[in-house]
Amino acid sequence: MKVEKIEKIKFKKNMFKVFFEDGKYLAVFADSIVKFGIKTGYDISENEFKELVSYDKSNVAVSYALALVSKRSYSSKNLQTKLLQKGCEPENAAKAVKELEELNYVNDEKFAKVYGTYLSQKGKGEFAIKAELKKQGIEKSLINDVLETIKTDIEPYEQIIKILKTKFKKFSGKDKNEIRRTASFFLRRGFSYQDIAKAFRLCSR
Repeated sequence: MKVEKIEKIKFKKNMFKVFFEDGKYLAVFADSIVKFGIKTGYDISENEFKELVSYDKSNVAVSYALALVSKRSYSSKNLQTKLLQKGCEPENAAKAVKELEELNYVNDEKFAKVYGTYLSQKGKGEFAIKAELKKQGIEKSLINDVLETIKTDIEPYEQIIKILKTKFKKFSGKDKNEIRRTASFFLRRGFSYQDIAKAFRLCSR
């Protein structure tokens, strides 16, 4: 296939349309054009065309990935899922995530620590944090490291006491119904029975 003309796509950075003599066209990145030496009059073979399409799809996945991480943090698993939802092929999505990991734009360890701390500050307990990090695709060993780090900053029972003093100022620890309702609140937030009991005991003195 011969290249008839190449046009810059308006409002899309580094994107061009490559028109062929048979009426077909292909939207590609500037990097793809340079790599394959595409220019007007160039006769591209079928194999080269397939390689060009494959290479450009890989670039598209990286471009999508960069756009996503520029707005918020992602774990490797969630970023790959997002790329698949955008229509990227599994192989290209995986390669894009790996490339961003190498550039340190995606870092599961950093993500887990920041997100785990955020959840803790929001009043979530150990079980809830563990479940949420697991949902984000974080490995078990890394989750355990994050939980240990959070415990170093504040013990779970201390966190419960802190919430009791702000959200449950009238808590006396003497009324059974009050104890049951308040305990249910903390259980839903992922705290253990042991930490809840310890916090209630200390606040009832």
